[in-house]
Amino acid sequence: MISYRKATINDIDNLAKIRSIFCMEAANCSEIERGKLEIANKTYFDSAFADDSFIAWIALDNDKIIATSGLSFSIVPPNPKNLTGKVAYITNMYTFPEYRKQGIGMKLLGKVIEEAENRGYKKITLNATDMGRPLYERYGFKDVIGDMVFYIC
Repeated sequence: MISYRKATINDIDNLAKIRSIFCMEAANCSEIERGKLEIANKTYFDSAFADDSFIAWIALDNDKIIATSGLSFSIVPPNPKNLTGKVAYITNMYTFPEYRKQGIGMKLLGKVIEEAENRGYKKITLNATDMGRPLYERYGFKDVIGDMVFYIC
């Protein structure tokens, strides 16, 4: 039986590990990169859970985590389309392969969107993998042309 609950600080190690598994699957990370990412995410989750700038929902099969979702909260300068400046960013969406195509990701997506709405966030962004894109499109997400990114090395 699949159940859903909001993640707690007791889930941080599992969230960090699952995020590193996603990295290996989606970006072909090396084992060394995966390990570094897991440590960096533990540090992030410790801080973000403490200041409530990140929440996560998890799906469980009995006591085993089978899927995760996450939402980071930030505030940017307001603009005409977002007068509050509140922006939520969906991250950490991952379902283990044997549980995919069962509606679990859609259920978790709904949970994090409800969290954003309850906190007064009207703008939600994400980066989609090719595999995840259909899920987000079914929910109503649209591609926005013009976003750019620059990484300082």
